[in-house]
Amino acid sequence: MVKIKRKVIQIANSTQLVSLPRKWSLKYNIKKGDEIEVEEQGNKVILSTERSQERGDIEVDITGLDRDSFMFLIRILYTRGYNEIKLNFNNPTADHHRLEKKVKIISEIHSEVNRLTGIEIIQQRENFCILKVLSESSIKDFDIMLRRVFLLINDAGKDLLIGAVKNDRYLVESMEEKHNTITKFISSSLRLMNKVGHPTPRNTPIYYYVIESLDKINDIFKESAREIVKSNIKISKNCQNVLQEINNSLENYHKLFYKFDFKMVEILSSERYNILNEIKKYSKKLSRDEIRLLMNMKRIVDEIHILKANRMALQY
Repeated sequence: MVKIKRKVIQIANSTQLVSLPRKWSLKYNIKKGDEIEVEEQGNKVILSTERSQERGDIEVDITGLDRDSFMFLIRILYTRGYNEIKLNFNNPTADHHRLEKKVKIISEIHSEVNRLTGIEIIQQRENFCILKVLSESSIKDFDIMLRRVFLLINDAGKDLLIGAVKNDRYLVESMEEKHNTITKFISSSLRLMNKVGHPTPRNTPIYYYVIESLDKINDIFKESAREIVKSNIKISKNCQNVLQEINNSLENYHKLFYKFDFKMVEILSSERYNILNEIKKYSKKLSRDEIRLLMNMKRIVDEIHILKANRMALQY
């Protein structure tokens, strides 16, 4: 936080003015006639704007990138705050390593755009494609979006467990659609953090990390669902118990995030070691497929451990 002193200018008998820092005004493109919000907090007056840092347009040649890499690149450029993205490519296809085949680049670009909010393909040719953000979320919507992410991730964990235990292939496969829905909210939230930042500036990097961790958990559920379907994994009672405890720990973190309590901090620590010990204890009783599934899901416990520390940082 940069502190700058300004002299008060007296206008007539009642009006007092203080000039805005030039660097801040340029950063957020503040012009004559624009409105900014003024909030009183005791002996402080906080000025803020919903204006964002404009990154403008960018052009990238994605020739030679595999399917996953250029899709991640599109999402990164979107969350970084670019308004128009031109993608050039010399070949119409790219490697899809997971499926071990070639896929059409333009089709995969359409798929990724559908996972993002407010961005559309405005022009496409055989060797390039232009994406443009046509509508933006407001920082006022950030808390609503974050709460939605928590709820959707908790629901995804429950559905994955139910589908795996009941051998409900349809429910497990629906994780792909759930993943894409959650990705929309996560990407919009990251874009807001990059372009506008959190209303409390020092918390921006912490919120950014929290959202990225939730994104990793979202991916872990998707990957686990794919593995259950691909290997037709049958879930034993022991495996079910561990998966349930992981879900419970995720729900407890959700509670901690919105109602900080040292008791819940301790509960999360205890749950982590209980889960790790149970995985070790059951390892000889579980099938190889179940062990592989639990080792993947264990990454959620590791993410919660780091998320817990970030929540304490937000508190203090």
